[in-house]
Amino acid sequence: MYKLERTRRTITDAVREGLQHAFAEDGHSAELLKLASTHASYIDAQATKAERIAKTNERLEFLGDSLLDAAIAEMLYDNFDDVDEGTLSRYKSRLVSREMLARAIEQFDILAYCRIGEKMDDPMPDSVKANIAESLLAAVYKDAGWEALQKAVRALLGPFVEQAESLTATFDAKGKLQEYALQTFKVLPKYKSQRTGGTDHSPVFSCTVTLGEQEATAEGSSRRRSESAAAAAYLTLVE
Repeated sequence: MYKLERTRRTITDAVREGLQHAFAEDGHSAELLKLASTHASYIDAQATKAERIAKTNERLEFLGDSLLDAAIAEMLYDNFDDVDEGTLSRYKSRLVSREMLARAIEQFDILAYCRIGEKMDDPMPDSVKANIAESLLAAVYKDAGWEALQKAVRALLGPFVEQAESLTATFDAKGKLQEYALQTFKVLPKYKSQRTGGTDHSPVFSCTVTLGEQEATAEGSSRRRSESAAAAAYLTLVE
């Protein structure tokens, strides 16, 4: 008798390839992964508090948020030995932000296997993507401990850690432009953004920021990202 090889791809496969951690196909490990990949929007809106606690990833997200902070802090400490505390804190804030976690989890096909309410998929908000990322990291930790968590965080955010300085500069662009606008023109910059293409899972937004007699346009995968990119582009024009 021939044994048929499993060919149907699952979230276990996606997480193993993306976060470099292998959850078991059954038992507690599998249940943990199932819970981590179930967003609150997936269950009935009339669900009780007890049902939300038992059937969704909200508690794991809480744990993952703190674990991620600690893991990223250690990575930054080890990678930037000539950077002061204030700068490290800014780097960390950027790397663990909702926007950055969304960008990071989008690298893999994990989201396609998660249980998320249909109304959250047009396009899926960064907050939901970040929720999944943090919950999965918590599940990895509960399944296999700190070293497995560190490995998963490196897989998820390692490339971005290396770019922490430039990423933080772009992230701060809207704040810097606002400060420049108030000092120079006594008014706030005006942002106009709209979706211009892409898919439901990878939308493209274009934003134009206007201040004084100048404007700058840039693209991003969300309204917020396109606004940050446009602000950075404007600052490049005037600096």
